[in-house]
Amino acid sequence: MTPNKNFQYQLLFIAVLFWGSCTKVNLDNAELGDRTADYAFPLFSTEIKLKDLLVNLLNDTLSGDTIFVNPDNSVTLFYSGDVAEKKASDIFGFLQVGIFPMGDSVITTVIPGPTGVGVRVVDLKAGTLYFSLINTLQDTVTGYFDLPQMTKNGVPFRTSSFTVAPGKSWNSGVIDVADHRLNMNNNQLSFRYFAYTPNGNRVKVPNLSGFDVGVAFSNLKFSYLEGNWGNQEYQLTRDTIEIDINQTNLKGDVRVTNPKVTMRILNSWGFPTRGVIKYLSFIGQNGEEIPLNSTVFQQSPNGSKYVDFAYPLWSAGEIGQTKYTDINLDDTNSNIADIFNSQPTRLIYEVDGISNANSDPDVIGFLTDESAIRLQIRVELLLEGSVRNFGAEQTVPLDFSGMNSLDSAGIESVEFKLVTENGTPVDIDGQIYFRDETGVAVDSLFERGQSKIMTSAPVSNGVATDQTRTENFISMNAARFDHIRQTARSAFMKIFFTTAENGQVPVRFLAEDATTLKMGIRVKKRSE
Repeated sequence: MTPNKNFQYQLLFIAVLFWGSCTKVNLDNAELGDRTADYAFPLFSTEIKLKDLLVNLLNDTLSGDTIFVNPDNSVTLFYSGDVAEKKASDIFGFLQVGIFPMGDSVITTVIPGPTGVGVRVVDLKAGTLYFSLINTLQDTVTGYFDLPQMTKNGVPFRTSSFTVAPGKSWNSGVIDVADHRLNMNNNQLSFRYFAYTPNGNRVKVPNLSGFDVGVAFSNLKFSYLEGNWGNQEYQLTRDTIEIDINQTNLKGDVRVTNPKVTMRILNSWGFPTRGVIKYLSFIGQNGEEIPLNSTVFQQSPNGSKYVDFAYPLWSAGEIGQTKYTDINLDDTNSNIADIFNSQPTRLIYEVDGISNANSDPDVIGFLTDESAIRLQIRVELLLEGSVRNFGAEQTVPLDFSGMNSLDSAGIESVEFKLVTENGTPVDIDGQIYFRDETGVAVDSLFERGQSKIMTSAPVSNGVATDQTRTENFISMNAARFDHIRQTARSAFMKIFFTTAENGQVPVRFLAEDATTLKMGIRVKKRSE
């Protein structure tokens, strides 16, 4: 399994989302006529709150994302996803097919079970059993097979009776053993048959070919397994998680305040398991390896890092339960903040397991067919941090059809007006490109390159305390405007935004933070 999970730093895209929420222009209120020389065409006016933006964003991206508005109105973003799962049945196999010739009327054999496990109880959910006998005696024999260690509803297993003439054969047919229980002594089972001659003497049927008398299991599958667990090491998982902090190809400086990462192990294996961290590193933007260092992991004498997983106890009757082990990483116990602020691209990890790591001979454990270990990673981000010249981009459809009745020959000048009333701690510089239906830019709003679009609200202790109004008046001659309204079908915004105080200090985004955006066109006609 190689999941593709993107850790999304939504605080880095707040400003572009204010623009992106305005997805349709509105020209319905434009009045065209000859009674005045000036005409105003509103394009849009909207107020967007941070909490609404986040809900819309999360609906459009990862289903594992959730947001939480804290009592102080701050916002926490959670991303979580199941990263890896290892079922016990993938590691601990049981007998699938086995043929057991019977050289005597009673044989005891070892049933292959999970390595290092002294099996004593198995509940079967599927499989078949088959008995056969060729009578190599001179007398007719009658009798039956039984397997007293296999029961159903407490009743020991026994075949129907057979009567076999000399030189003839008998078989039980395929017997379904689903819902039967095997009670064994350290993986051992005893098979028996009882054969009697006509005078009532119990006899052993000579197994001349080696296969004249025998038992066969096929496709055994267990729903429950219980036994003494030994010390064994096995591979749990190795995987890669893709990380995308910056969703665009644009660059910028990003600082995130105290990210928190929780690695949660969900374990329903019913015996002690130690997770050995074989490899745990992030890969940087230039391919460099950045090992995750943390004091939360224990260290064995050979230097390996490990964590002992919580597990359901057989002695407490916790069969079928799941136990949780949380590994909490933050800037007090790890280098996770430095790692995330370097904008890594991948996380690569490898974890092995050791059962009964302390080699306790008295450990009784269990497995069910649903027993699994799952590793889940959750990223918790308070929407607080700093950004400088961080890039983002957005496309918005445009429709100038409402201006069709306007005679372009009579236009003297056009002025675009862009107004923001900003209650967020973000400055935005940017440029708007007008694109045709093929996506090719036919013109831009600002002739001299990017300009200030939005000014940060006043900030105290990292929190916006008021609103700041920013107005942009962009003049355009009639020829340019006429070309735009004839050819443009969308507006492509390329912006660079910086948190307050030029991105030098962390700021906090609050759920009620809001920005109002207004944009319109003023057309001036020539005097007649």
